Amino acid sequence: MKTRYIIVFFLLGSLTATSQQVIRTTVSSAGGSETVAVGEQEYTVQQTIGQQSVIGTYATESITARQGFIQPPIRVRGIIEEDTDLDAVVYPNPFESSVRIKFNEEISGPLSVVLYDMQGRLVYDKAYEPAGEIEVQLDFLSKAAYVLLVSSENKQLKANLLKN
Repeated sequence: MKTRYIIVFFLLGSLTATSQQVIRTTVSSAGGSETVAVGEQEYTVQQTIGQQSVIGTYATESITARQGFIQPPIRVRGIIEEDTDLDAVVYPNPFESSVRIKFNEEISGPLSVVLYDMQGRLVYDKAYEPAGEIEVQLDFLSKAAYVLLVSSENKQLKANLLKN
């Protein structure tokens, strides 16, 4: 019982010494949160067990990336209201040696065609001139499933492909 009082006293002392106030709670299978009242003031103590990675924050003008179990609240800085889906048809699927991509909208900027295998490895990356339809030669690929990513300017298309 004495040990518990010493730990609580130490935690409360360190919270008041740094003048920090935690205003949110976290519940997880690897830790938890507890709100402790001292006089008129309430403190939230958070702890995690088994943190196996580096923790911290990296920020630039346009993005903030955080890593670790206990994360601060997310702030939404803006919502993209424009349509970012590229309207196109990919055929045939499944394919044997090549696929065709027919665009149902005008393409004004260069096209980027990227293909990943199911383990996330890049297996194809090529730039194409703007066109209404392109053919992508993929006869060098093994029979497997792939993820196709086609992008032009601020729009993109994602499709799953299967090679026979």
